[in-house]
Amino acid sequence: MSDLANELTAATRSMLDRIDIDTETPARGVSDALWAALVEAGFTSVDVPAEAGGHGCDTSDAIAVLSTVIGSGALVPFIEHAMLAAWVSGTAGQDLGQGTATIGVADAGLVVDDSVEPLRVSGIVRDVVHVSAASMLVILLPESENSGARVATISLDHDGVSVTAGRDLLGASIGSVTLDYVPATTANCPVTAAEVRQRGALIYAAAMAAAAGTVRDRTVQYASERTQFGRPLTKFQAIQQRLASMAASTTMMEIASRRAAAAASSAPQSARSATAAAKVVTSLYSHEVAAAGHQIHGAIGFTSEHPLGRSTTALWAWRDRYGAEREWADVIASDVLDAGSDPWDLITGTAPPSGTAAAPDDGHAKPSSTERISQ
Repeated sequence: MSDLANELTAATRSMLDRIDIDTETPARGVSDALWAALVEAGFTSVDVPAEAGGHGCDTSDAIAVLSTVIGSGALVPFIEHAMLAAWVSGTAGQDLGQGTATIGVADAGLVVDDSVEPLRVSGIVRDVVHVSAASMLVILLPESENSGARVATISLDHDGVSVTAGRDLLGASIGSVTLDYVPATTANCPVTAAEVRQRGALIYAAAMAAAAGTVRDRTVQYASERTQFGRPLTKFQAIQQRLASMAASTTMMEIASRRAAAAASSAPQSARSATAAAKVVTSLYSHEVAAAGHQIHGAIGFTSEHPLGRSTTALWAWRDRYGAEREWADVIASDVLDAGSDPWDLITGTAPPSGTAAAPDDGHAKPSSTERISQ
């Protein structure tokens, strides 16, 4: 991590040490004290562009804060507000101010009336996470004949807004927002819906890696302290093998998400394939890590009061957010089979930018992937 990421991690941990975090599963609600502290410290706009009121840092720096918060088991709308809504609005030069925002995806049924100022939006936005904790909804409006992509910010307090919400497995509110000719503040947006989905996949991959790390650490500690037949669980070979497998899976999740975050900040030509790989790995191994944690903890790990459940439930709840492993595996397959990308380049992160021509032939044939592997 960068020096700034290390400082942000230390500052966030210090903040968490001063705040009592409820880790019951499902959560009774958002940790308002922690969220207020994060907002006051400016940690909810780390990688938001400076012209939109943010700090303009790298995505990896913002993920350092995210990972620390997720690792603690705290439930706050950090992903939806800081990493998605504020970032999308920031790319369009919009400052969300002091309110809490969440993000939604506009479908084909959303109706936009451009004939009035400000424009009006009607329709239903579904599967909005942390909708009850938010005061604003940020959506990316579809392109039309008269305009390109636009980002719209809508106040959820407007009379034309109706929210129907339940809770996911973790306890976060999730539901639908019905808009009845509601005014929206809009701006031209330089990012596409596909890029927002890619960003969401990257962020949730990092979040699952952080949750998996907590499951690993708690399980190793429990197995070291819990005795059975006169010795710690870690002395049993079967437990050792299960811990080793879980640690290996968690490490792969951490490396994949870290690689994708680095690519998002400094190597946009390989960011999509790196994100696809990270989402495949984290979604694929999330169940294995969660299952191993509960198997070793036994019955106590399934009680609502035990903190293990907050992290394992996060792994189950987030596995298919912004695409499960099958969707992103198809992206990697498409790069190889349809776009002609070299598998070796995808593995090593040296793939050329999409749409660029191949390097001219200098008379020296480039070895195939198979030849390089055999060498």
